[in-house]
Amino acid sequence: MKCAACSRKVAQGDNRYCHYHSQALAGLKQHYIAWTDAYGTISWNDFLCRLVPLNETGSWVNEVIAVEMDAGVGCARIGKR
Repeated sequence: MKCAACSRKVAQGDNRYCHYHSQALAGLKQHYIAWTDAYGTISWNDFLCRLVPLNETGSWVNEVIAVEMDAGVGCARIGKR
C-alpha cells in the first residue's frame, strides 16, 4: 500500500502514511495538544490552516496537512501572510 501523501510504502502499523509522514502527523498531534492548552479551544482544521502559511512548517508536515484537509474544510477563511 502507498502513502496517502507520497509514493512510499506505508509504514508498518500505519494504514495511511509512510514512516516520514507518519512522524509528521504524530508531531502535528502533539503540537495540537500544546496549542489547545495555550489558546483554549481550536478545531483541528483551524490548527492545520494556521500552520500552512508559516515558513517554519516543513514540507512533510505541509503534505500531511494537504491530505488531512482534502477530506475536510479548506483554509479559505484563514488569511495567508
